[in-house]
Amino acid sequence: MRISWLLALLCLGWAAAACAAGDIPNPFPPRELASFTLSNGLHVVLREDHTLPIVSMVVVVRGGSGSEANTRGMAHFLEHLTFQGTEKYPAALAPQYALESLGGMSNAVTTRDMTRFQASIASNQLGLLADVLAEVTLHPTLDDTPFQKEQPVILNEVQRDEDSPVTALLNMAYFLTYTRHPYRYPVTGAIDEIMGLTSTDVRAFHARWYVPSNMSVTLVGDVTAKKAQRVLEAAFGAVKGATPPALPAPEPDNAAVHTQRLHVPRDFPTTFQVMAFPAPGRDEPGKVAATDLVMSLLADGPDALLARWWQQQGIPVKRFGVEFVTTREPGRFLIWAETDPNAALRVKESTQLLLRQLAMGPLPEPAFTLAKQRLLTQFLLENETYSQQAATLAYFEGLGGGMTATQYVPTVRALTAERVQPAVPTRLLGWVTLGAAPEGER
Repeated sequence: MRISWLLALLCLGWAAAACAAGDIPNPFPPRELASFTLSNGLHVVLREDHTLPIVSMVVVVRGGSGSEANTRGMAHFLEHLTFQGTEKYPAALAPQYALESLGGMSNAVTTRDMTRFQASIASNQLGLLADVLAEVTLHPTLDDTPFQKEQPVILNEVQRDEDSPVTALLNMAYFLTYTRHPYRYPVTGAIDEIMGLTSTDVRAFHARWYVPSNMSVTLVGDVTAKKAQRVLEAAFGAVKGATPPALPAPEPDNAAVHTQRLHVPRDFPTTFQVMAFPAPGRDEPGKVAATDLVMSLLADGPDALLARWWQQQGIPVKRFGVEFVTTREPGRFLIWAETDPNAALRVKESTQLLLRQLAMGPLPEPAFTLAKQRLLTQFLLENETYSQQAATLAYFEGLGGGMTATQYVPTVRALTAERVQPAVPTRLLGWVTLGAAPEGER
């Protein structure tokens, strides 16, 4: 079952009042997913769909920047290096060209919890697809030449993030509110850390984290489970299994810690600020779905509560956003805004007041219903293609189990205002400002 694009778009706007949450289908029906494990411990999740002669595959490694206990930036650096040559495809970008020469597409991304390598191609080239992704993840050469070539590329990426006020602000919020866990550091690392890395460091990270039992494959499209198992065993099965590495210790409970404060002066005429609150991790799926709904309620659409609230309070806000990304360990719920310096403190105080009122309830209707419908519609639209579906399944696999993707839509559908209310964040962990100092702090 597929919702029409017209209906989906209508559900995103004010016409959503006519669309019940139950009308929006689950893009991952449990009966349409299968899973199995190869002989060496590599786990596979598959969705068979023969509508199009295409197949999408993602290899996910549960080793992102949150796995870096000491030296940082290795997970992201490794992602850059894997397509720069492998044992079977030794030339730079040869693995990528092998796919593109037959109409395929590839991509990779590193997050705090995982690194994902994704590609799509015509289904009659499944063997090549599996072979290329097995090569880039299990057999990259990682020698000095591509390392030296990619280092300035990564340094430019890091500098671009540091020059972006919003990206820099959010990174500061993570650093301020985590005390020990590697989540506190940017995914890309810092410039001095990248300058200090060596190819030996990256090879050691690869040897530790890129083992079959710490990896998964997700497949969506024109392929059967029987064929997938045969092809994946041929491509990945020769690498021996190994015990997956231990993850860094969880962040200690900071319930008793007072709100942390940080101001970073920059030559801006405005003040950027972010408020950081605790958020649930992957072990609390109900709370994660409720927090997603709170994020939509606060920031999405013309009925976004934050924008309406600030307007009612007469507080001018130039732009704002809310960030919540589900992570393996408990995460962060971030509310950021750009204002004139004389409005920064009022934004903070009024936002805290709004959150306390929402937490005490009741949540406003029809805003709650609209946010719920918008969240479900967005999830559907983000999983319209094979490539998107494979990426979503890989994301859930990286957090601990791709099959749990089947429960996201039912979980959101079951949410009531009373169940969402406790997910409204009220305990402020940190407040960071960037640029001109807020009025009263100059």
